[in-house]
Amino acid sequence: MSLPLKYPSEKDLERNRFWGIPEGATARTIFNLTSGAYLVGLLKAMGASDAVCGYILAIPVLAAVIQFLSPIVLESLPSKKRIILMGSMLHRLLLAILIIIPFLPLDRGIKLWSTGIIFFISYLAVSFVNPAISNFYVSFVPQNMRGKYFGSRESYILLSATVITLIVGKILDIYTEAGRELVGYIIVYGVIFVLALINILSYMKMKEVPLTHSHERLRIGEIFTLPFKNKVFINYFVMSILWNIAIQIASAYFSVYLKSDLGMNYTTITVLSMVNSVFYVLSARVWGRFADKTGWANTTRVTIGILAICHALWFLIAKGSPLVLLLLTATHIIGGIAWSGINVALFNLQFDFTPDEKRTVYIGFNAATSGIIGYFAAMVGSQLVSHFGKDKITLLGTAYDIKQILFIVSAILLAFCSLYISLFMRPKKNKAHSS
Repeated sequence: MSLPLKYPSEKDLERNRFWGIPEGATARTIFNLTSGAYLVGLLKAMGASDAVCGYILAIPVLAAVIQFLSPIVLESLPSKKRIILMGSMLHRLLLAILIIIPFLPLDRGIKLWSTGIIFFISYLAVSFVNPAISNFYVSFVPQNMRGKYFGSRESYILLSATVITLIVGKILDIYTEAGRELVGYIIVYGVIFVLALINILSYMKMKEVPLTHSHERLRIGEIFTLPFKNKVFINYFVMSILWNIAIQIASAYFSVYLKSDLGMNYTTITVLSMVNSVFYVLSARVWGRFADKTGWANTTRVTIGILAICHALWFLIAKGSPLVLLLLTATHIIGGIAWSGINVALFNLQFDFTPDEKRTVYIGFNAATSGIIGYFAAMVGSQLVSHFGKDKITLLGTAYDIKQILFIVSAILLAFCSLYISLFMRPKKNKAHSS
């Protein structure tokens, strides 16, 4: 029988908040280097089509389905740090070994299937513990400082992740231009492995805050019935579904469009990402203060509305246009401003609309259900890209790539999601005041 957890001192909580920054920075950098244009480049080196890239890039959304089951285990555990560490470690290290696949003596199809399977298992591992990670973080960040802390944390995370990604992207470009792209990827994945070790160390340095837990294991039936008994949660749940459909129908193809259609190299892509990050960093603390004053629901509404404008601008970007770089810069500026608020707001919004008791059930159910629906939205996008290929679609006398059509559909759905929040989710300054 394990000993009960001792509540950490204020100094321990401060140390947790400190180590939360390198943990987040390494996790975000690993994500940057194993998704988007970097993953597309690796898949293309193995012979993947645009449609196959879309399928694999959408896998993390599908992996969220495991969160239907994770509350059964997580709710009954008095200590969750060990399982969080195991899930996060498995996720990062599996991503690091992806570099082995291109060098295996296998045909193209098997290599791509192997990449997809390892990618899927990796995200199953981290998705399983994600509800516990959310609770773990809010346990050592008091309600009255969450806006400030998470806003500042996002700034540091983006700054460090962008600098590392820019350096690694430049190295990869040098090797790509020399016709040795896979050698460049060996360096990229070597960096990922080192970052994975730092991420694991960061978790190990944190002390767990004891939280209430159930002494009896949840029944599977409760996972599917409990959330529908809470009207406040249902409003949040519907919003989350709308958000996932809106974002996932096109999300895989921003990177593909940059790399395959516009022909951007890694340095240009990373410089644009740096522009995005600069405005992300400048905006993060502003959104944190805005959320402290007006609530997470209002912050989510405004930032999703701004992202809708960003995706509408992507619709206007066409190969050969003299405005390509200008519009790309604009989208990355607006996107940075929007995402700096969205990432913090969506993380905290779930705590305003879920009860404290058995919270992992609500968080897990929401992530799993909206993730499945989001994945089907991503599959619709991939099927359309596969069907139309390079064929253009004419609207109002102008020819557009299918990816541009997905961007404008995403923009319209995001605007609808923002409107839904205005109509059905009452703003709360903070949960302490509203309970």
